[in-house]
Amino acid sequence: MKHLIRCAVYPLIISVLCICGDVSPAHAVPRDVVRFEKAKVAFREGFIYFNRQKYLAAVEHFRKAVSDYPGYLTAREYLARSYRLAGFKEEAIREWEAFLEESPDNVMVRQKVDALRFQDARELAGGPRGEFVLADEVSSEEMRRFRFPNPVDFAVDNEKNMYITSFSSGKLIKIDPNKDGQEIFNAGFTSKLYGIDYFNGRLAVADFGEDMVYVMNTAFKMLNRFGSPGNGEGSFHGPQGVCFDPRGFIYVADSGNHRVQKFDPDGRFILSFGRQGEYEGELYKPTDVTVAGDAVYVSDNGNNRIACFDDSGNFVKNITIKDSSSMRGIHAYGETLLIADEKTGLLVFNPSTGKTFVKNSWDRDKRSFSRLFSAAADRDDFLYCLDYGAESLFTFNPLQKHYTNFDVEIASVDVSKYPVIAFYVSVRDRAGKPLYGLKRDNFRMIEDKVPMGGLYVDYLKDKDPSASMVFCVDRSEGMRQYHGDVAWVAEFILQRMRTNDSFRVASASSDYVPETDFDWSRRRALAALGGAGYGPGKNLGKALYNSLTDLVPRINRRGVILVTDGEVDDKSFAQYTADNIIFFANSHHIPVYIISFREQSNTLEKIATATGGAFYFTRQAENLKGIYEKIRGAEENRYVLVYSTLRAATVSGWWSEVKIEVTYKNQKGHEWGGYFVP
Repeated sequence: MKHLIRCAVYPLIISVLCICGDVSPAHAVPRDVVRFEKAKVAFREGFIYFNRQKYLAAVEHFRKAVSDYPGYLTAREYLARSYRLAGFKEEAIREWEAFLEESPDNVMVRQKVDALRFQDARELAGGPRGEFVLADEVSSEEMRRFRFPNPVDFAVDNEKNMYITSFSSGKLIKIDPNKDGQEIFNAGFTSKLYGIDYFNGRLAVADFGEDMVYVMNTAFKMLNRFGSPGNGEGSFHGPQGVCFDPRGFIYVADSGNHRVQKFDPDGRFILSFGRQGEYEGELYKPTDVTVAGDAVYVSDNGNNRIACFDDSGNFVKNITIKDSSSMRGIHAYGETLLIADEKTGLLVFNPSTGKTFVKNSWDRDKRSFSRLFSAAADRDDFLYCLDYGAESLFTFNPLQKHYTNFDVEIASVDVSKYPVIAFYVSVRDRAGKPLYGLKRDNFRMIEDKVPMGGLYVDYLKDKDPSASMVFCVDRSEGMRQYHGDVAWVAEFILQRMRTNDSFRVASASSDYVPETDFDWSRRRALAALGGAGYGPGKNLGKALYNSLTDLVPRINRRGVILVTDGEVDDKSFAQYTADNIIFFANSHHIPVYIISFREQSNTLEKIATATGGAFYFTRQAENLKGIYEKIRGAEENRYVLVYSTLRAATVSGWWSEVKIEVTYKNQKGHEWGGYFVP
């Protein structure tokens, strides 16, 4: 308990210390008051840099606070946070472990260490032997006017909204992640909606009764419709399953015609494959279709098998699964196929190994599926199963994730509009992947032990999309020969920019030099690109690290583009390693794109791939054209939690303690922090 004695009666920080350990204000003052007061000054200076997202500068001040007073646990905890947000994983772990030596029972800090140590948690896609635990259930009976009788298929969008087709009512129901009904699409009196899939903001829905496919946005605004009764090209007879491929092409299981048809993103017929029968390449009443890479898997219900074709419609093989009985829906996820069998339950099948995992019951066999029609997993590894008989959509967690916590992290706090407070927060799962689509009801803010109302979480989501980019040019001597082509590369982005975008030109040789401010001026960017000189040195690690540092505080979609000859020497990553850069970029969700004139560096390619960017050669013009759209169109995965404090402004300088709780489908995450009242 020696740390308790060190941390009392100083009102500026005592509330933070209370949450860092079992602190009681009744204990004595620190033994060395002068040193402690000096440490407090350093802590407050560090906190200013932390909220400006200048994390390396914050590190220096927090480190000084800890040096002045080693028992100052709040300073040590913020030192660890700053190291992490600055891209130094091992240093962050070291400081948190030093904290735990003083306060071994602190659960929140231990979870931070665990989150960094175990970001390689096995995902659902890793194999078919995983176990799942019920996390949530959406029952038609409980949805009132948003009921979905006789549900046959569903889709989940990137915001975790659920879309369920009701066969008997001809309706499509939209339900948000907190089980609140949002929209109803009523196709018509004779409609029987069946299959549905989601891709890139669009829904494709098969109408079994009208022999038609609808394409609409997530607000149910109709974008296109195609099909008619018949057996000719583009006609249907009882279409059931429907899916998008990664390019937006649409496949339809044309059940009554015993075939699959493929359409382009605009609904134009491309080809059909399959015919009635039981031999190779033949189908009998197929119920669903899914695409994995260039393989197309068809749930061949009448023949009780899976038929595999390539994306040109050529037959590859038939797959028989001994546990199957009446296959309905099929969905590709990672290395596996999730097959909903009406009688057997869920079949998780790995085509490469031939192994199958069967799930039909849970809660120690107290509950089981009635008639499973569809199953799919979202990108956060939540498994969804639609039960036609029970008229319910069940959500399951992989067992290894069910007992873990979300990793919640405060990146900065804005009090410039006091009494309105804004906390910039990231939420990740145990594997380190961002958790998208959380709503206000998933967050709870507690300030000085008082829950805050009126929380607003969609600040970034509601902003018009825009991009901030650093275009960093390698100015080493080897790049001199490509000087005339650098502006040509930049034009792939500059010509597409809009007035709310911003673009900074920077140069890198032995040092990193910003050549322009962030703006959208094509003229200034081209002038900077043409005027910069070349010199010795090739410190690409510093160039990438400083490019990321420039982008971290920007409130829009962000990306780094490094133009280089691809050469890397032994000093290129001596100051900042590739792992530093990857961890730094991923901590702030910033992709790195590398454009090379000549060489393909393994190190540069690793950085680009691991941060969600890409490595391209300048000759890949089509890929270069897409960089801007990828950066500007990226999903926003940061949250800004905005609320009005109840604390009076007359307590200027007081530290307000804040606790953040995140809850989603039976998983939780916690974070603590605070701010100085201005």
